[in-house]
Amino acid sequence: MEENIYKLALPLLQGIGIVNTKTLIAYAGSPKAVFELSENELAKICEVPLQKVKKFNRKAALTRAEEEIKFMEANDVQSHYYQDANYPVALRFCADSPIVLYSKGNVNFNRQNIAIVGTRKATTYGIKITKKFVEDLAPRGVQIVSGLAHGIDKTAHEAALTNDLPTIAVLGHGLDLIYPAANKQLAKLMQETGGLVTEFMSKTSVGPENFPQRNRIVAGLSEATVVVESPVTGGSLITANLAFGYSREVFAFPGNIDRNNSTGCNNLIQRDIAKLITSAEDMITALDWEELDAENTAQADLFEVHTVDEDRIITILKRENRSTHIDVLIKETNMTASELSLHLFNLEMRGSLQSFPGKMYQLA
Repeated sequence: MEENIYKLALPLLQGIGIVNTKTLIAYAGSPKAVFELSENELAKICEVPLQKVKKFNRKAALTRAEEEIKFMEANDVQSHYYQDANYPVALRFCADSPIVLYSKGNVNFNRQNIAIVGTRKATTYGIKITKKFVEDLAPRGVQIVSGLAHGIDKTAHEAALTNDLPTIAVLGHGLDLIYPAANKQLAKLMQETGGLVTEFMSKTSVGPENFPQRNRIVAGLSEATVVVESPVTGGSLITANLAFGYSREVFAFPGNIDRNNSTGCNNLIQRDIAKLITSAEDMITALDWEELDAENTAQADLFEVHTVDEDRIITILKRENRSTHIDVLIKETNMTASELSLHLFNLEMRGSLQSFPGKMYQLA
């Protein structure tokens, strides 16, 4: 219990940032040890002015974390610290992933997640596409990830439930409320086979700055992000660009060039950020799911269905015969960090290797 208080308190150290916080944890060795560092050590490790560190109220952070644990116990909320086993595998590969996530419901992060996002002001065309897309994905047993907003998000969640698919909503506030309030019943239904996820503690106000922040979780959780309808600016474009930055696949449905809700999607396609699709089958083909299905059926040995680059990684891990740091793999494979992270993610999702704290990997 005590260690959990320190874990939940870490994100409350304002001004350090997620990456610096993870550096602090690696340096100190544990969340508790971070709170025992001197102000000079904190300033030096985080490369921030000492005056900023002096403003940290570590005692208040721990007190707030204790309050949150009481809320969690009273409301059946789970926490997921980024070094714990229950943290989403997919998010481990995102440098800016949250230190702590909170979830409610029957959340299983490590399914085949597909994010579906789009405008709040969805047209009949966008709603129709979303419903058909989810319906055609139903035989694959995927999990739909979105943001519980009006429009495309809500349609994607509802379509998932209609087709007996689990669905996760990533929120831009704490789990003590649902925004928009009109989606409370939908949120309740989702918790039966999926659920609600956020990095925000309870009592967090609903502010516009929270939603771009939550979009990185939508992108990071998902194997692919699909944009159905979007104007030239908006949250769904932020999600798409974040997914692209994480080396995840991005897809977009095209639309009429004279319609506002099509400009965002058309722009993503034009800039080669998103691949053009007109159906679920297009995405399935682009992701090579059918080919992988055939290989998995034909081959009993998982090592025989890997790509050439994945085989190189496996060969190195076999040779090392122990947990290996990602820096060693980058050097040995001569891949970029983003290229290697994508291959490691795919291998872990298929059960071929395991990841451990400190960016260590070994064969499963």
